[in-house]
Amino acid sequence: MINRKLTASRSLLPKQRRRLIGLTLILAGALLGLLVISVSASSDIPLVPGLATSLAGSTSVYPTVSGAEATPQPSATPVRVWDWLWWQNSTNLAEEPGPTSTPKFYTAFFPEIMRADPTERAAAELLPEPPPVPPTPNWPNGLDRLTNSKLGVHVVQNNDQFIMEFIRRARPRVVKAVGDLGWLNDVKQASPNTVTVGRIPEQNEDWVFTMLPEEAADLYIASQIERYRLNPGVDYWEGWNEFVPVNHDRLGWFARFEARRACAMQALGFKAAVGGFSVGVPEYADMAVFMPALEAAYHCGGIFHLHEYNSPTMDCGVTTGQTGAIPGAPNFGSVPVGYHTLRYRFWYEGYLKPRGMGDLPLVISEAGVEGRPTAGGPCNDPGGRAWKSYADWWAQQGFGPSGPEAYVNLLAWYDAQMRQDSYVIGATLFTAGAPTDEGWTHFDLHDVFVPLAWYAVALQ
Repeated sequence: MINRKLTASRSLLPKQRRRLIGLTLILAGALLGLLVISVSASSDIPLVPGLATSLAGSTSVYPTVSGAEATPQPSATPVRVWDWLWWQNSTNLAEEPGPTSTPKFYTAFFPEIMRADPTERAAAELLPEPPPVPPTPNWPNGLDRLTNSKLGVHVVQNNDQFIMEFIRRARPRVVKAVGDLGWLNDVKQASPNTVTVGRIPEQNEDWVFTMLPEEAADLYIASQIERYRLNPGVDYWEGWNEFVPVNHDRLGWFARFEARRACAMQALGFKAAVGGFSVGVPEYADMAVFMPALEAAYHCGGIFHLHEYNSPTMDCGVTTGQTGAIPGAPNFGSVPVGYHTLRYRFWYEGYLKPRGMGDLPLVISEAGVEGRPTAGGPCNDPGGRAWKSYADWWAQQGFGPSGPEAYVNLLAWYDAQMRQDSYVIGATLFTAGAPTDEGWTHFDLHDVFVPLAWYAVALQ
């Protein structure tokens, strides 16, 4: 059969042979076109649920707006989100860490992501800075560039004039806002190179195990996408706040949720901050379960964020050369680590650096002194709610002439540690604009802003 066809083809005239070749090429092109159309229309690359109408074509850049209430202008073509080959369970993500083991490299969690070039991690070109603000009594002269300090500020409500005064003068490396977001446009005007992080305080943990994490992430984005588009002053968007891991299955679900969110956000033109863990969690072995989310953030332009608090000082419990500084952690030699502060180094020294992701940017998105209700804890802790509760005790111990100045002196140690780690963008001190009806007034930073500004300016 094959030989007869070959013989027949050889008997064709040159003109007929050219026509036959042409028809073959046309048919091949038509089949290829049908294949492309079929793939692009398939359910393997779904629109983010709920976005087909509201995002009739979100672009990959922020729209030009004037103020937080500006109306976004959609483009013409819907943006589709690639449905990556997510792993379907959270087991076997890495070797089982023993008391002194360092996890080895594992199989790539996301084949489609790993086939692409990772997001460029080189330092972004700095934007032009406005001139320094003029002198004001009690405040230092303003900087004309970012401070060298990595101490920034967390803001619940922009209801204190000292917040923007601090930002204009100190030009912090990072600022975070929760709920009240529009004023971050003003931050970008005053300090255009400050990294801004935003969080909309909405989360529904009833979704865990009741729907696929990828579906939950898409639904979460769809519920907030208009707020994202109306607030271009936000560089990175957080997701759920202080998710409680409980067990590997629950943490594995959250890892897939955050991984999907990071890459779906990038496809829509935004950037995600993944993690958001409370102080003291997860434990060392559990960190391996969350690695899919960090890998996705690394390859999809996101950052890692978590919370660190301590008392009665920021260095309480920090150690070097100790095995099991947190349960299951190996000995990291001369690298200072702690159960509360500098806990972030367990992630980087034990997991991210060995896997070539040690430059994943990190924001400690809540930081400061948060105490225990009674006296008798480590480091002679007298007990207290937050920094204001410790002010008199700090002054008595000689940490500073006043509570606010003592707090800045204690924070300076933490700042010096962060400045040793190039991957750390900074820490946002909790909190300014504290609501009086939620018991956060003991944390309020109003009295700290002036000495903190003097410290930030003097560090140049």
